[in-house]
Amino acid sequence: MLQSVNDALRSGRLHDILLRRNELRYLNNIDCELLEDIIQLLKPFDEATRHLSTDHTPTLHLVLPTKATLLRFLKGKLAQAVEMKFKVHLYHKVATALSPSLRSFLRKTLNGQEYEEVISTLTALTETAGTEERVRGLVEKEDPPPEQGATEVHNFFASCVEEEERKEDSGDMESHGRQLVLQYMSDTKLTRFQCLLDFWREMSGGLVPVAKRLLAIPATSTPSERSFSVAGRLIEERRSTLNTENVDALLFLHSNI
Repeated sequence: MLQSVNDALRSGRLHDILLRRNELRYLNNIDCELLEDIIQLLKPFDEATRHLSTDHTPTLHLVLPTKATLLRFLKGKLAQAVEMKFKVHLYHKVATALSPSLRSFLRKTLNGQEYEEVISTLTALTETAGTEERVRGLVEKEDPPPEQGATEVHNFFASCVEEEERKEDSGDMESHGRQLVLQYMSDTKLTRFQCLLDFWREMSGGLVPVAKRLLAIPATSTPSERSFSVAGRLIEERRSTLNTENVDALLFLHSNI
């Protein structure tokens, strides 16, 4: 908004607008240098907001780099406010680890204890995902297409199969999962600076299910707020009889076309 006002002021359009409204007196209260300083101060926040609020690309892995970048731009009380109010969760750090181009940044940013916590969490998620995949594969391989009653019985016993495998393989699974994580974190041959979605689409192995789950989480509520805003414009007085299925379909088309 301030950038728009500044552009209009420099081009003379703001003078013309206020002249038509007989409000030229407001120009006397504008400190052009202060306006420019405030715009420059807020630019990093504006760019950070844009990066964290996109709809069609992963954003959770950008939270920690965003905070670090802001702190490099800011000083004094403003930097202290960002440090205090900009909270970074463990899963933000784990998501950062899932970006090949940010692995080195993560090692340099976190202390030894925090980095080990990320590795341990990523290992646990990898092992859990691996167990779920094996149980799912066992179910699909051994069972014929079940009837409704058989499905409920099988789902009831699925957790027993999972627990059985965890107890039998716990010794090997932990070391294998950690090996996968450490190999990924230290692999210098991984292609960087490509689309993160394409990278994980081409990858295979135990980390892929973890990446799919974590990177699907938006960093902010902005995308859902946009959807609510679109829904509010869609369901108006003239369209009050739209059923829920049509509303869902129209919102889906709006978000994906």
